[in-house]
Amino acid sequence: MKVVAFIPFWMGYHSQTGAPVNRATKKLGGLPLINYSLNVLASSELIAESVIFSSSNEIEEYIEGPSYSIIKRPKFLDDNGISIEQIIEEFLKLSDADVFVLMHPNSPFIQLESIETCIQEVVEGRADSAFTAHTFKKFCWHKGRPLNYSLDLPTPQLKDIEPVILEQSSLYVFTRSIFEKERKRVGGKAYIHNVNHFEGHDLIEDEDFEIAELIVNSGMFSNLS
Repeated sequence: MKVVAFIPFWMGYHSQTGAPVNRATKKLGGLPLINYSLNVLASSELIAESVIFSSSNEIEEYIEGPSYSIIKRPKFLDDNGISIEQIIEEFLKLSDADVFVLMHPNSPFIQLESIETCIQEVVEGRADSAFTAHTFKKFCWHKGRPLNYSLDLPTPQLKDIEPVILEQSSLYVFTRSIFEKERKRVGGKAYIHNVNHFEGHDLIEDEDFEIAELIVNSGMFSNLS
């Protein structure tokens, strides 16, 4: 099965506040952020090709070394209101791959082992899709009510409550067939790959970059050197 990784990217993306956000070009440890994702994808022997899916070639100015290609996407996909499903749908029209690795370039510490485990679960047929996640064994609330415990019963010990799983939102692996059938990046037979909060650290706000700089300087992840 042919496995292709792709990173959706657009210059001039705007946040909900209206401010321009180009996180993938911001430097972390002296290197534009997108390089971290490209480097780890390029190190996998399971991935045939790594693609930046963008309407512009401007991103090339920020890439230092990793092997990649750019596939031009339609300009209408640059609109802030476009869904990830629309982006995936357009990419599938332009690729002949059987399995897709969707990676957002905002989590620089995702490890090769995590990526390849997700790929293998899908390629070997144990799952129709896979994604990275955080698991919390905490007292969680949703819409003003406890999510994983009851106020009508004695408060349980933490070890006894049901964990809450949050999609880490940076890495998804799925088959062409499951997306074409369900138009979703997560199917009904998904493999959930838990990552710790260092590996899954997501860079959204300025303070996230500050924390990431501390992680880089700590030497915690050997693949960053």
